[in-house]
Amino acid sequence: MKNVSVRRALCPAFTLVELLVVVGIVALLVGLMVPAMAGVRRAGVATADLSNLRGLAMAHASYMNVNDERFVDVGLPHGSYANPVNSFVARLQPYTGGSPVALRSPLDRSPHWPLDVGGEGQPVGGGTPALYRRTSYGMNNYLSRTYSPAVAMDGAGAGVDRLQQVRDQDRVVCFLLMAETGSFASADHPHVEDWASSPAPAKTSASQVQVNAVDRRPPQPGSQSNYSFVDGHVATAQFEDVYRSVQDNRFDPELH
Repeated sequence: MKNVSVRRALCPAFTLVELLVVVGIVALLVGLMVPAMAGVRRAGVATADLSNLRGLAMAHASYMNVNDERFVDVGLPHGSYANPVNSFVARLQPYTGGSPVALRSPLDRSPHWPLDVGGEGQPVGGGTPALYRRTSYGMNNYLSRTYSPAVAMDGAGAGVDRLQQVRDQDRVVCFLLMAETGSFASADHPHVEDWASSPAPAKTSASQVQVNAVDRRPPQPGSQSNYSFVDGHVATAQFEDVYRSVQDNRFDPELH
């Protein structure tokens, strides 16, 4: 008995204060680790999305290769008028080398995917027929032979719709992420010209494109999303890197 008492005296139990200190340290470490792990996960998902965009760019390059360097067009509606047959969603599938282009981004949180592709089945708007999301991605409408601002002002043939018409191909946006909710959630192109008169283009554009797809911060000039460019490269960029004003942006090919 004496030996047992001696051992207990030499190896005392934790006091309540010591236990609380240990618990506090563990809680602090967990608190530091959770945001870091969330950041690592976001970075991984953003990288997976860049891979999707790269595949889309490669399919587009193959399409241009056999179509006299003409860009693919757009056609999914953000209202009642459109021509889905013209959309890159349909046009690029034969140019994917046997592997369908991944049109749903891992960054995409939209509730408007139809049930047959694992979505929540909520239609966009209340029109007839019901519209659903068919792609996470949109194409820069300045490159469209149907919906570019130049075509709207001067008629068919006025737009930039060929690779050789773009001087700085590494500077002009080609594909980007569309807004996950609102009327443009069913579209495959924004209307970039709508942003020109806004005092806060990042907030205005957010109704059309997902400017914060990567960082999920409230839309602002520093919001981050993924973009592919005419030359085929892809990058994560802040909104202010691709759009500042009608005179300073990476959508209008006439500026580059």
